Amino acid sequence: MQKIPSNKLAVYLVKEEFTDHTAILKKHDTLQTKTVEGVGVFYYGDSHNYKPSWLKKFFSSVLGEINLFNAVSRAILLLEVPVSGDKKRIFAIPFGYGWTMMVPGIWEERFGLRTTLNMIAPDTIRKIDKKSMASVPKDTSEQLSRAGIAADFGIDIEQDLIRSITGGSKSELFGKTITGNDALHVSAKIDLAGINNFLKQCYEKFLSEEYKKDFAWIDQIAEVKDPKTKSGLNCKLIENIKTNNLDKTWLAVPEIVEWEDVAGFSYDRNKEDLKEDISIADYLGSSSDEEKGNISLEKLKQDEVACFAASNDEMKHHWKVYKCVYCEIVDDVKKKTFLLSNGKWFEIEKEFSEQVNTEYAEIKKANAPITLPSYSQKNENEYNKAVATQDSNFCCMDRENISHGGGHSKIEFCDLYTKDKTIIHVKHYGGSAVLSHLFAQGVVSGELFLADSKFREKVNDKLSQSHKIQDIKIKPIASDYTIIYGIISSSEHDLEIPFFSKVSLKNAKRRLETFGYKVFVQKIGHSVDTASE
Repeated sequence: MQKIPSNKLAVYLVKEEFTDHTAILKKHDTLQTKTVEGVGVFYYGDSHNYKPSWLKKFFSSVLGEINLFNAVSRAILLLEVPVSGDKKRIFAIPFGYGWTMMVPGIWEERFGLRTTLNMIAPDTIRKIDKKSMASVPKDTSEQLSRAGIAADFGIDIEQDLIRSITGGSKSELFGKTITGNDALHVSAKIDLAGINNFLKQCYEKFLSEEYKKDFAWIDQIAEVKDPKTKSGLNCKLIENIKTNNLDKTWLAVPEIVEWEDVAGFSYDRNKEDLKEDISIADYLGSSSDEEKGNISLEKLKQDEVACFAASNDEMKHHWKVYKCVYCEIVDDVKKKTFLLSNGKWFEIEKEFSEQVNTEYAEIKKANAPITLPSYSQKNENEYNKAVATQDSNFCCMDRENISHGGGHSKIEFCDLYTKDKTIIHVKHYGGSAVLSHLFAQGVVSGELFLADSKFREKVNDKLSQSHKIQDIKIKPIASDYTIIYGIISSSEHDLEIPFFSKVSLKNAKRRLETFGYKVFVQKIGHSVDTASE
């Protein structure tokens, strides 16, 4: 019996609506083909030899003319495989640069990820690629020196979007190790003779819900990649703006800015009429009646919000309006919530969405022991100083950064501190990154305050005499302290924050309450500009 060599394969499952190869492959008519009887159609492009770019860039002409070339090959095998009864599905297996031959959006997103999760034991994970939606969104790729569980990667199941996972296969057919993202990646003893059976088993594993036993959380958050779905969501967004249905649609600054150096915002780069914050109402107000009536996705992606510095009147930041838009759309049929954040659409499992929104409503409903005064100053620092000046119960700690060792350098304990042990963090309303950063700051300072007497000593050095901690060496009783997150908002409505910020707040509150703190969130009203967010 002939020994089957191991082959490294990437497998894509083509969406059911794409049955014509001309819709699956770019420039289909320019490709050469070979029909593989009983298997499928093999497409390939011309191979090209070219000199490496570094040859000229680094060596210039020193080496003269030498026969040194790179070769690029690209090919793809399309197979129509019976998967159950009369049902058939098309699979794509690219070779070399063959993946570039496919039209984006024709494959099932997360096919490989879901198949892999159904094929690995929970304690055999070797590598995970993830996108964290907490604080500043970041992409990370982590690999263990030996197999482990998801917890070994420090995954936050409520805020991490898993993009790819590698683990040990439970089936010899799939090889020893498999990786899944949109495609399934295997290195296994598979050739043409066994490919149909292999793909049928891949499909069965993709449909299985066995993964929910150990990895149910994987479905809570997913980035929307399908062009058709994104197009439909963007159409709904434009419809909401045109019909003034803005309960779940607003503008927010998409990144962390130094508000004390913000003079204002403009939609036409005019420094003469700056707005204190950004809002859909102001954005539309800067447009002509004709432009308002013709609002479109292209316009949102073309128009910009400019942020001007108070220190020199120069433009400090600028963003496309689309990147500043936050929007939530509930699809009752699919039982999903879709949200637009930082220019990307995400799909949130309905049960998870409802749980987060319910908990946020409970947090928002709770009344803090202190009601913070309305905001009428130019920036947060002036506000905090004014509060402390007008009421001796408050001590302004804004900008009183504390240098502390390890990974905690430059910590701001809080913005305001009261004699009755209320720790207050104040921030202008903003997008997910802004607010999640605020909530994370509260956790870091709250934890250090309890755990580190040296940190308490540095805090005490910054506090006024009337607010000093009596004995910094004695660990504080957390239940004696209250933490308030004060969010400055110009909206006339109740405080509404982005979904991922709600998750960050929920997690921050849970962690701080585990220590013993009492935690509240409070809207700080804007007394000079009540424009809607």
